[in-house]
Amino acid sequence: MKALVFHGPRNVSVDTVDDPKLKDSRDAIIRVTSTAICGSDLHIYNGSLPTSPMVLGHEFMGIVEEVGRGVGNLKRGDRVVVPFPVACGTCFFCNHALPGHCENSNPEHYGPRVA
Repeated sequence: MKALVFHGPRNVSVDTVDDPKLKDSRDAIIRVTSTAICGSDLHIYNGSLPTSPMVLGHEFMGIVEEVGRGVGNLKRGDRVVVPFPVACGTCFFCNHALPGHCENSNPEHYGPRVA
C-alpha cells in the first residue's frame, strides 16, 4: 500500500509499505478514504520530536476492512472517523483521564529509547 513516510526532518515521501496485519484481537484495519495532517505531524516533520522513520497520519476517515475477534462494535464495511488520540481505555493513563498518554495505543514507540 502507499503511505506518507517520515525519513527525517523535512524529508517525507509517498512510499510503498507492507499492508497492515491484525496484531491484537482488538485491532481493526481501516481503508483510508480521507485524511489530513495535524500539528503533531508538523512537529515530527520539522524535527522537533526525535523519531525514526515512520508512517505519518493518525487522523482519518475510512471503511473497516477487517476486525480482530475481540472487536464487537465494528464490522467490515462500517464507515469510521479515527480521531487523535487513539487510546485503549484500560491502562493506568486511560483510567486517570489521560488518554493522550495511553501506553497501549502505540507500544512499539512508547516510552524512552534505550540504546
